[in-house]
Amino acid sequence: MYRSLRPRLGRRRWGEPTLLFSVPWPRTATGRLYLASEFTAFFPGRVELRRSGDRGYAEVQVREGAYHYFFMDSLYNAFGDQENPLSEEVRLGRLSVEAAVARAGLDELERAREEGGFHPELILHDERWPGYFSGYGSTAVIRLFAVRGEVDEVQVEVFDGARWASVPAELAFRDTYRDYFEAAVGRVAAYRFKVVHDGRTDYFGIDGLGSDDAWRPKIDDKPPAWFVGATYYLLFPDSFAGASPVEGERPRTRLGGNLFEAAKKLEYVKWLGFDAIYLTPIYASGSYHGYDVIDHKAVAEELGGAAAFSEFLSEARRLGIKVVLDVVLHHTSPCAREFREAIGGGSKSGYWNWYRFLVRDLGDVDAATLSLLEDYIEGGCRSVPQELRSRKPFYESFYSIWSMPKLNYDEPKVVERACDIARYWLLQGADGIRVDVAHGLPDEVMARVKECAKEIKEDAVVIMEIMGESSAYPLHELADSAMNYEARGAILDFVGGKIGSSDLVATLMKQYLRLPLGVANSMYNLLGSHDTPRALTVLGDRERVVRALALEYLIYGAPSVYYGDEVGMEGGSDPDNRRPMIWSQDRWDLELVKVVRLFNGLRSQEPAIRWGLFAARPYTDDGIIIVRQWGDEEIVAVVSRSKVPAIRAPREGCETLAQRGANEDYIDGFLVLKCRKALLTSVSLS
Repeated sequence: MYRSLRPRLGRRRWGEPTLLFSVPWPRTATGRLYLASEFTAFFPGRVELRRSGDRGYAEVQVREGAYHYFFMDSLYNAFGDQENPLSEEVRLGRLSVEAAVARAGLDELERAREEGGFHPELILHDERWPGYFSGYGSTAVIRLFAVRGEVDEVQVEVFDGARWASVPAELAFRDTYRDYFEAAVGRVAAYRFKVVHDGRTDYFGIDGLGSDDAWRPKIDDKPPAWFVGATYYLLFPDSFAGASPVEGERPRTRLGGNLFEAAKKLEYVKWLGFDAIYLTPIYASGSYHGYDVIDHKAVAEELGGAAAFSEFLSEARRLGIKVVLDVVLHHTSPCAREFREAIGGGSKSGYWNWYRFLVRDLGDVDAATLSLLEDYIEGGCRSVPQELRSRKPFYESFYSIWSMPKLNYDEPKVVERACDIARYWLLQGADGIRVDVAHGLPDEVMARVKECAKEIKEDAVVIMEIMGESSAYPLHELADSAMNYEARGAILDFVGGKIGSSDLVATLMKQYLRLPLGVANSMYNLLGSHDTPRALTVLGDRERVVRALALEYLIYGAPSVYYGDEVGMEGGSDPDNRRPMIWSQDRWDLELVKVVRLFNGLRSQEPAIRWGLFAARPYTDDGIIIVRQWGDEEIVAVVSRSKVPAIRAPREGCETLAQRGANEDYIDGFLVLKCRKALLTSVSLS
């Protein structure tokens, strides 16, 4: 069962909901119990239930909405909530799970809509979530969400340290339940709202309606960091340069790619126009992909070792390319020193509590199973024996895989280890880290890792891997950015014809309005990665990829391209999506190369696209209008998946920055205009 509660933030003001879960502890559950939902990317780890008697309990701060949920034990066995009658089937890859549904804050919103009138207690400005007040440089964004149709106008009163001024808030978006208001302001020492409703105007302050007590925010007036709006090239080291050719599907073995050869290709990455490279794991490991890390401070000899990474880093520095490293903090290899020590000493080992063993000691483990594991470790953790694969691990691991035992973050030394890894690579010269399986780590661990990274390098970027709704996390507190699978799914579905422009706009606007401005413009946008089929394989033809690239580059965020996607490489699911890079230019799709260079150029030249505020609206069912605004300049763009009518733009004050398939009559591709003070309402259907 669950309960949805709204905390009282002021005498007449409520906040975003909190979900309280209580469930009978399943008799067949093994080990711990975790909550799996959209706000955990349906993965166990972020939210663990505490056991009291025969029940488990969890509490989670969430955003308003409906959430599917179920429970998972240490071996990934799923358990439903039999005390909640509301349930729906959820497809998770190839699996189908009957999940209960939690309605967070929706019941009172529905009652308000049915009752009519005015519900000031449901006006949202929840300072606990970083997205309600945010900004950088001389721009701050302030947001307030009202029950749909109940507020006619919102003014933000801003105190700059000398005087008060009033700034109108725009109605940025409207959904079934809410009107979302947003205002961009200058220097802010304090602020409060005025809301117009039913012909009257009232203050809305810290204590809610009728209160003029102002918020006094912590001001971040630093200019945007390098990673805000940057462009990334995702590089899989074993496949990028120096790799042996393969026929057909890529095998799950090393192909010989290395960092010495990759360093020689960085001129190409620079020519494409990218600001940064994200490297998947380069560490000593037992596999070709590197996610079963044996030693996080040693570069794999197969990739050239420390000398190769040093050369790669030096060449990147020479070319002005930032380098972000993938760090694996959720689990290790069984060959990692800490795990070998734990197995060697059992529960008496100082490392036993570094992992989440499901037995009290090794004496509880079947002798044959333990022997198979020890042989696997002695063999360098290269390939899990088939006989071992048929058995369940006696410890928690990534998807119950023997080769990736999960670390125990209840142990303070494990948290310090995570910090030590981040510090080490930043001191070696890396510009940031991407945290693998970050959706499986507790929030307090991610917050500590970010803190440690910033202690070494203030402008280091920390990117979370979140394979789901990243706007459900308190980003900015936990990380600077997250991999934007949320937007990826909507973009691919729109271009592929599965959803219309209204659904695309709703996904993008909802995410943007929930994220702090700096995080929104740092989100790691992607169409494909080492974990997904390639964009061309998903979408089927080049023109669809071009339109998806246009959307990825023109919305808020930091766009990325997976190596080879820019030349038209294809590939299905892992490992086929990790084929060797094509270096024969006669096999390249030069039109895709041209488009990637075009958009990288726009990103580097136009501050409004890189740092600006974002707005979008549907443009027929097949097109979307995007507006990016920064200072006195606005970028107005239309991206379509098929022919839509041409837009009528002001004749003066606008110039065409880029176009494809656009003429006076229609747009069948994209059109990007740069305008001076051109408002979203100044472009219209012909």
